[in-house]
Amino acid sequence: MANIEETSLERMEALLSHSALGVHVLFENKDIAEVLKEVKDDKDFYSFEKMKKVQDVMTELITKKSYFEKMAYLQALDSESYHMLVRAYFHIVENTVRANHEHH
Repeated sequence: MANIEETSLERMEALLSHSALGVHVLFENKDIAEVLKEVKDDKDFYSFEKMKKVQDVMTELITKKSYFEKMAYLQALDSESYHMLVRAYFHIVENTVRANHEHH
């Protein structure tokens, strides 16, 4: 696993926080809508191979230091990896919002 700096994690947490408020700076709204409207079998999404791939893609995204590096990385992803990342990203956002709502 790549060496993830604390500042990289903090930047990613900030992006997730913005997304929880409806401000999605990493993804285009049309891409988000396209990916999230797809009906997927969750069993398939949570297979070991797919989870490993999502973990690798997410880890690589987190290690990018600047917004522009993150955007360049996202644009270079193949369609399947990009869609899996968007689904995983918004799964994290949703779980974060739910957890924060339950604590308040």
